[in-house]
Amino acid sequence: MIPASTTVWEWFRAWLMSHGISYVWADFWMLTVGLVVIIVFVVVMVLALVLVERKVLGWIQIRPGPNRVGPWGLLQTVADALKLLFKEDIIPMNADKPMFVLAPALVFVPTLMAFVVIPFGVGFVNSRLHYIVLQDLNIGLLYLMALSALGIIGIIVGGWASNNKYSLLGAMRSVAQLISYEVPMVLALISVALFAGSLSLVEIVQAQGSTPAIWPLLPAFIIFLIAGVAETNRCPFDIPEAESELVAGYHTEYSGMKFALFFLAEYINIFIVSALITVCFLGGWKGPMFLGESWLWLTSMFWFFAKLSLFIFAFIWFRGTFPRLRVDQMMAFAWKFLLPLSVLQLMVVGWGIVYRNPWFSANRIPSLDVTAAGRALGALQYEYLPTFAAVGQMTPPEKMAFAWSVVGAIVLLLFFGGMLWRTLRGWHPSRDFYRVYRELES
Repeated sequence: MIPASTTVWEWFRAWLMSHGISYVWADFWMLTVGLVVIIVFVVVMVLALVLVERKVLGWIQIRPGPNRVGPWGLLQTVADALKLLFKEDIIPMNADKPMFVLAPALVFVPTLMAFVVIPFGVGFVNSRLHYIVLQDLNIGLLYLMALSALGIIGIIVGGWASNNKYSLLGAMRSVAQLISYEVPMVLALISVALFAGSLSLVEIVQAQGSTPAIWPLLPAFIIFLIAGVAETNRCPFDIPEAESELVAGYHTEYSGMKFALFFLAEYINIFIVSALITVCFLGGWKGPMFLGESWLWLTSMFWFFAKLSLFIFAFIWFRGTFPRLRVDQMMAFAWKFLLPLSVLQLMVVGWGIVYRNPWFSANRIPSLDVTAAGRALGALQYEYLPTFAAVGQMTPPEKMAFAWSVVGAIVLLLFFGGMLWRTLRGWHPSRDFYRVYRELES
């Protein structure tokens, strides 16, 4: 029996409050420390992942790979990062400068936000089980799907704002690819949610007992793996940035740290997709806990990263093995094969759950009392309250969440209102463009 549990970060907030810090400031420091940990982890992870990819590709292609900077070439990616940090940041003269600057952030920030709900393991603190996750959202799976769709906004904004035909074509291809592969990917994840009976990533892991979900949901696993490769714009689905056709695709005009943000987002997405496969289909952190309860946090994270590393290696292997598909091949494969297969898989899982099939027993739905007496006992009484009265009855976490949602709604309204104003006002090239053009003509 699993004891009462919470997350490590909630324990950290409770520890701060036990030392006399108010809830608001404890919540602030919890979020600040969590953000710093995520950023440090992301930077180190991407540097290591790029180095591993170059080494593995060198091994596949029978060449040494990086071996000059540092011992065994271990500092090559550090040197590359410093080079990008100090490269000249160029903005095309005829680009839409505000949107050109904003696009890399629109791609990079959602990838950071995804780390909030990914559970890395479990551990005991003061004889109580704590999940190693920043926040265990009960809609974690839906949250990740929403973030994956947000990244495409930055790509299309960057491609359009660059005022470059290659960039715009790359951005348009990204939109087509997202629409094609997002639908079967979401349907595959709906099968996982039905199987586990929850959208929480922690509960999805806990629903997978001795048998991981990959066996009863094997078609969904294959669909999600293929769609995940397409979502990360990796070979053979790297059509939006095809070098032989579009120079560099949607980030052709970007340099310096703006290009580095696009680069970071691509490798972070590889990690997130691999982590999602691990959580949804391979039981997450579950495995033989051979070091006992005292070291549960270490063994659980070991199994999580061991499973995740297999899929990261597969992503690299795909890049060194498969040729790039054509656009028509990619679209036909998604709509004519993956989409019907994902719908069929969803229907089979739904049938198995409704009829209590043992193969889909992870979601143990209780028998429902649909009699009149049962409905009378389960009836709920609702009371309509004004906004301020409802806020007054909220707990501190609910008030904090409500405040953040209001701030987020205001920011979104201002952003889309500004975009609409710029569109209706009309946008024209800068005067410098006409001046240079006249000088060239003369």
